Amino acid sequence: MWIFAITENEIKEDSMSMVFPKGLPVLLIKKAGEIYAISNKCAHMACALAGGTLDGYTIECPCHDWKYDIRTGEFLDAKEIKIQVYERKLTDGEIHIKIEEEVGW
Repeated sequence: MWIFAITENEIKEDSMSMVFPKGLPVLLIKKAGEIYAISNKCAHMACALAGGTLDGYTIECPCHDWKYDIRTGEFLDAKEIKIQVYERKLTDGEIHIKIEEEVGW
């Protein structure tokens, strides 16, 4: 299901914005005019990536310096470890995130 997250003009180039579609912590990142949507939780100890550093297409966790590719969610030191990457779409200036509906919602 597609959930409204934020309007496009609320996020600036090379910046991050936290949203909570369906209560999930999702970090939106605008890079080179593209919007990326990743989990805000580091795979290591669930630290909030929103406090991290963005360098190109890499985000570094503020807790233990784990680095992820914002396009794929891959941990750069071990590509088999990933954080969730969400599909996103832009419709009439609104950014929507695709959230898989789970049983019990």
